[in-house]
Amino acid sequence: MLKAKMDCMFRTQEGKPDELIYKVPAPGWSTAMMAPADRTNRRILIVDDTASIHEDFRKILAYTDAPGDSLSDAEAALFGTPVSTSLEHFFLDSAFQGREALDKVQAALDHDAPYAMAFIDMRMPPGWDGLETIERLWQVDPKLQIALCTAYSDYSWEDIAERLQLGDRLLILKKPFDAIEIRQMASALTVKWQMTEDAALKMDQLEQAVEERTRELADANIIVQNSPTILYRLRGEPSFTLMYISHNITKFGHVAAQLVASADWAQTLIHPADQAKVRSAMLRILDRDVAGASIEFRMRTGDGAFRWVENRYIPVRNDQGQLVEVEGIILDITERKLAEEKMALMARTDSLTGLANRATLIERLHQAFAAARRGAAPFAMFYLDLDHFKRINDTLGHPIGDLLLQEVARRIKACTRENDVVARLGGDEFAILQLDVDEATHCAALATKIRDTLVLPYSLEGNEVRISVSIGISLYSPQTLSADSLMAQSDMALYRSKDQGRNQFHFHSEEINREVTERVTLANDLKLALERDELHLHYLPEVDLGTGRILGMAAQVRWLHPQRGWLEAEDFMPAAEKTGIVIALGHWLLDQACRQMRAWRDQNVAPPLIAIHLSLVQLKTGPELIYDVLRTTARWDLCPWDLRFDVTEGTLAQTKWTHNDILPRLCELGVKIAIDDFGTEYSSFDYLKTYRVNHLKLAQRFLDSASSDPDNAMTLRAILNFAREVGIGVTAEGVETQEQRTTLISNGTPLGHSPGTAVDSDQAGELLKARSAAVDGSAWSADPTSENFR
Repeated sequence: MLKAKMDCMFRTQEGKPDELIYKVPAPGWSTAMMAPADRTNRRILIVDDTASIHEDFRKILAYTDAPGDSLSDAEAALFGTPVSTSLEHFFLDSAFQGREALDKVQAALDHDAPYAMAFIDMRMPPGWDGLETIERLWQVDPKLQIALCTAYSDYSWEDIAERLQLGDRLLILKKPFDAIEIRQMASALTVKWQMTEDAALKMDQLEQAVEERTRELADANIIVQNSPTILYRLRGEPSFTLMYISHNITKFGHVAAQLVASADWAQTLIHPADQAKVRSAMLRILDRDVAGASIEFRMRTGDGAFRWVENRYIPVRNDQGQLVEVEGIILDITERKLAEEKMALMARTDSLTGLANRATLIERLHQAFAAARRGAAPFAMFYLDLDHFKRINDTLGHPIGDLLLQEVARRIKACTRENDVVARLGGDEFAILQLDVDEATHCAALATKIRDTLVLPYSLEGNEVRISVSIGISLYSPQTLSADSLMAQSDMALYRSKDQGRNQFHFHSEEINREVTERVTLANDLKLALERDELHLHYLPEVDLGTGRILGMAAQVRWLHPQRGWLEAEDFMPAAEKTGIVIALGHWLLDQACRQMRAWRDQNVAPPLIAIHLSLVQLKTGPELIYDVLRTTARWDLCPWDLRFDVTEGTLAQTKWTHNDILPRLCELGVKIAIDDFGTEYSSFDYLKTYRVNHLKLAQRFLDSASSDPDNAMTLRAILNFAREVGIGVTAEGVETQEQRTTLISNGTPLGHSPGTAVDSDQAGELLKARSAAVDGSAWSADPTSENFR
């Protein structure tokens, strides 16, 4: 009778040895005694009322080395030759009734040697059944992983669901089952138990470190509470949660504890008109290469008044360069600002044009230079000289010359922003201090605008006058020696413009000249390329690693330049983003991708979706991007859910901090969102909730590091497990080796990968047709080295 029960529970294999060696844990053994090379807790409790069942579990799970056995042969046939010929062993313990199992679980906890999992039989007369046993065991050890062994004649799934809280702690093992199922389940659940323990330990250590740091800063309050300097700390995530602020904030009428507890501390403290520039300063902190930032703004006091303060940010990063915290100080500079206002009331302007004079410009230049040294945004110095102005004075007289200078001043002022400083240095010489300059093309754009504006004709007391301007530009950099050297550099650049024919601009460095000229030329060529159909879309298939099924097509733009030949997106997209051409380019890309999707659908070979990269500049266009999606999909008789937008983690971080809501609104329309290069930046799961992300694209360098770095390997498994649990798709970029494919597939998460290189629309269509023609998979290969991807 026992043999009959055995035959119905286990699908035996021919040639299985009658005697196998198994190991049992020594008395007093605990998880702390595990060897460093194997930290996984493999303690397993077998709960079954039949002794022979226990022996069979031991033969399967305590097996060490038995060459030529059928179990090894079966695993080799199914999964290929294993990396190691030795299977991991498990430490087994037995209980024949539920009450005995409860006593053993309690004893194991008391001796700090908990079981990682238990195999529990559903029916164990005359004692508790499997469900009651599980309920009792979980009351004592909620972390215990359980495999419930049940036959189809036992309780239904609905009955089990009513009794137990179903989740990832409980797996159902239907009888009959075989040795491979037992080993796989034991391995997966014990590893899961250990990963959960390790994650909890790391979280405890992190919380202890934060608590210790907070205590240290609390002690420091005794020193700083009487200081005029306010200290604070922010959490190093794009939401920048306030973690600490020194007690002397009370001098401004605020309560430190209330600010720390407030979700909108920034809105409470910062003047509404200054919040945008403060956000911009915080965005600079997200840049790995920025050592600090400084910003001046008006801070609200408790009685509703405002004080001018200088805020200095210092990023704190870990060894991997990830932002952990932001530490900062706030200095009250109200008195200095009042003094500046008084100075502005004095004769600091040019009497003829109303612009700032030389003294004011030099003072503001030195202030900008000092601020940039402290981490404020870079700036640029412009020197302008009117070409052949002396001829106007000599022919039309000084009164007309003065009117011309006034009109030139008005036009220059109209070309600049409110916070830029425009000055007349004397005679026909002007200067501009362009603040908040992110890169050289912004200077080139302003210089071009001024040059084209000043060359337009002037009507002065019945006289039509024309004049041009030569411009020299110098850019601040950390290598700049002084503010005065910037003026000298812009002066030299001005003379270069005059020597090379006037009515033009030059930078102080020939290298910057070439770089800006190439970028502007490339941007102008790109405008023409959109008109001349020089751009082409290529497609990179995203393929299921397991089945070879195409999951989607990622559209990539290439440019057949008339002189330079084929250019990849990385060759011209930076210039497109910095010059704003990316908005028109993005519209073209969306239209062409939808057009191609329509063509494939008409041929009955369309992929499930088509993916398009989305830049931060496009997101900043706001509702216009949403209207563009709706118009374009309607034009080609598609739906928004046929599209997926791929965005980088850096883009998500900046949109979250600036409260850009375009991605959530696109999600509401049904557009799918993917995070590109996930695992290389912030890797915050918070984005998945905020933006309802549908897909993760793992960066190739992250996969490469996971194969050699155990911490990264654990992170990879956690990401894949999380994605599987919440139903998020995953694509691995650059899966090149069989080892990488096996590692990813063995995790159990449905994975896609992007093999080979992008192909044109005709080749992509052939791939889709081949996929459609494949009935049982024999006509299709998921191997990236297959002819299907060449």
